[in-house]
Amino acid sequence: MNKITNYIKNHKKMSIFGLIILAILAFVLFKHENKVVENYTVTRGNIEQSVELSGKVETSSKADLGFASSGRLNKIYVKNNQNVKAGQILAQLEIGELLADLKIKQANLKTSGLDLEDAKDELEKVKSQEDAKVANAYRNLLTEDLELIPHDNDYTVTVPMISGIYDGKEGTYKINIDKKNVTIDEYTLRTYTLEKTEKIINEQGPTMLGSKGLYISFADVLEDYKDTIWYLEIPNKSGSSYLANYNAYIEAKNDRDIKIKNAQVAYDKLLAEEGSGDSIALAEIQKINAEIKKNTIYAPFSGLVTNIEKEVGENASVGERVISILGEEHLEVVLQVSELDVSKLVVGSEVKITLDALPNEEFVGILKNVNSRETTIEGVPVYEAFVELNADARIRTGMSASGHIVLNSKNDVLTIPNYYVEKVGEQNIVKILGDDARTTDRVVELGLQGSDSQVEILSGLVEGEKITPPTKK
Repeated sequence: MNKITNYIKNHKKMSIFGLIILAILAFVLFKHENKVVENYTVTRGNIEQSVELSGKVETSSKADLGFASSGRLNKIYVKNNQNVKAGQILAQLEIGELLADLKIKQANLKTSGLDLEDAKDELEKVKSQEDAKVANAYRNLLTEDLELIPHDNDYTVTVPMISGIYDGKEGTYKINIDKKNVTIDEYTLRTYTLEKTEKIINEQGPTMLGSKGLYISFADVLEDYKDTIWYLEIPNKSGSSYLANYNAYIEAKNDRDIKIKNAQVAYDKLLAEEGSGDSIALAEIQKINAEIKKNTIYAPFSGLVTNIEKEVGENASVGERVISILGEEHLEVVLQVSELDVSKLVVGSEVKITLDALPNEEFVGILKNVNSRETTIEGVPVYEAFVELNADARIRTGMSASGHIVLNSKNDVLTIPNYYVEKVGEQNIVKILGDDARTTDRVVELGLQGSDSQVEILSGLVEGEKITPPTKK
């Protein structure tokens, strides 16, 4: 006991200071424990359910490229950090012998195929000329002797005249003439059935009828043609020249078929005589071109050369990495998603992306895919979500990124903080604060749960009511 008394005497100042500290801590804890949450007035607002994800920028296109043949490296056409286009030649092995052999084979094929090419050109020429003759005969058949037929035989006006060369399909035009606006001195020509058009009639000359090359002219004043309807049959099978034009059309078709057949026979004959040799020559040329491709590296997509691992003169083995290329036209942000949120994501959703390197800007991407298999990071299963991002010169692969994905949202709904709701059994209870400062319990129906602690109220509350937090037990 004496030892304790002596200790307190020796450490009196320290003990008093400790008691003060303990008193302050007790006051803070008591105040926090008994913190009064303010009353809340029910209002309308917007509510959003979203997730915040982290990840980094990657590219959907990257490749390590090598040759399909082995040999000595003859030329490298690019440098590190150089932008290249899809299909561009990046490097090539020594192919001098292949190029010389290709030139010889191409020259032999060109010499042996002159007659065959002439016959082929003649066949195409005959087809073009004879098809044109048939088309001209058919246009004559459809165009000549065209005559309008009145809808009513009691019309007293002169039948309008048809001119031009028709270049369309067979059928019947229905034509209506009227005045579109009584206050404007203009008459409108409308066509139906064969094609539907509408044009203002030209009082000074012919007016285009439809869009296939025909024109219509009026002999009398336009006012006399108001509200008249006419029909134009194409071709006019009752016309005086129809039979002659029809026979000329059939004759042109038959003549075309005979001339094309003769030209085809001449071409096929030469093809049979020289085809075997040409086939061999073409096969040899194709084989040489294939060998050249095996000795050449092409850019599979547009991007940036990131690494060149060989120098001119060095040997390269089949499949050995020579050049690496990184595509920057199609960037993607790979976000890490927890197993709790992965089922909520919808492919095709808009994703707002922010980058640590560009903190004051926001980019918009589209969620393209979510891995169905998890990746374990520090023992925690996560899923990768791939967001397509438009190319931007400032964005580089490897940049840290954050993604904001809105899962659901509602505007102009009743919302309250979720900590004003008390769960009692299966019911959600809110305490209503009356004018007399008394509270009453009321059952409410909840809707969307927001990510900012707000919750939608579907029923049980009205705008303007005051609520108070639940009583702590």
